[in-house]
Amino acid sequence: MSGVQAQVRVVVAEDDDPLAELIRSVLEDDGRFDVRGVAHTGDEAVALVGETHPDVVLMDIAMPSCDGIEATRMIHELNPVQHVVIYTGSDDWENLARVEDAGAVGFLHKDAVPTDELADALYVLHTNYEHHVPDPD
Repeated sequence: MSGVQAQVRVVVAEDDDPLAELIRSVLEDDGRFDVRGVAHTGDEAVALVGETHPDVVLMDIAMPSCDGIEATRMIHELNPVQHVVIYTGSDDWENLARVEDAGAVGFLHKDAVPTDELADALYVLHTNYEHHVPDPD
């Protein structure tokens, strides 16, 4: 075995084209990720996840057609173990309970999204999810 880890396959769900491309660039430039596609609506995200079977979905909470929480719920109806990380620019932490109820396993603030911190945060969330590392109390 060579010790080289496979890239984490990601679907990005973001309706703002420049932000979506920035996220794609940050993740692909990091080298640990393979962005399989970008969805611009919640419905597109559900369909794209079904087509590409990513390791993780990075989902904006505010998506057209159905929001990121509803799209996450729909994704989990199709695949209950699909790893979804939701992000938002809102400081309304009431959404956190809704995000967890929908099946998302991670929650990021949008401030971290266009930075190099995104790749590290997403990689840690995904790795912890894969290895069933419990959340700290």
